[in-house]
Amino acid sequence: MTKARDLAHSELAKLLSTRTIRWVIAAELVLIALAESGAVESGALSSTKLATAAGMRALLVHGGLAAVMSLIIGVTISAGEYRHGTIADTFLSTPRRTPVLLAKFWIAAIAGLVAGVLSSVAALTTALIWYSVKGISYGASDGTVVRALVGVTAWHLLYAVIGVALGALIRAQSAAIVAAVVWIFIAETAVAGLAVSLGRWLPATAARGLGYDSSNGLLPQAGGGVVLALWTAAFGVGAVIVTLRRDVAA
Repeated sequence: MTKARDLAHSELAKLLSTRTIRWVIAAELVLIALAESGAVESGALSSTKLATAAGMRALLVHGGLAAVMSLIIGVTISAGEYRHGTIADTFLSTPRRTPVLLAKFWIAAIAGLVAGVLSSVAALTTALIWYSVKGISYGASDGTVVRALVGVTAWHLLYAVIGVALGALIRAQSAAIVAAVVWIFIAETAVAGLAVSLGRWLPATAARGLGYDSSNGLLPQAGGGVVLALWTAAFGVGAVIVTLRRDVAA
């Protein structure tokens, strides 16, 4: 227990010693505000739709779409060590690699949780500002807002953990980030568009279900959460297996 705590403290110290997490979270909050504002001002979400639960969900889901930035935090936690050449020292001080990866997953989950809470607050605040500006009233007594914000927070948490796994698998930080962005915004979007029944089971599309997106063809929120959690576990197990079998310098 003491060793696990020490590893967690070490990983947290590494993360907080860099400016990356602060800049990435700040970028998330800015992107959320801009994305929601763009959706309202462009007319993509009309005042009539915004007055409904579906409209509120369509607006708040932008808080989750920015979770790709939390995934980048996760990639930095693992691949960043390979980039700076500190991974050898880490594994020399702790020869058993699995506890090291578990500590990274744990710290990424905490970072993702913090980013998710802040993103949820930013999404809700931006939404309320636009509702006030547009003079739109919305009764949130049905729990729509709470469900959306809980989903957005979980989305960030799981994406951050996936980021650690992806960084451990690919090891090159830039390549891992590019691979994630290409998959989420190009490859998976194309697959989901061509085969909705298949696409809804893929990680990024399942994440939208978890985020309580109002779009058609998505899994229900609980189903999306379970599927994304399973993908997270699969990536995590894969990262552990590959890290145990691969030479650090390879």
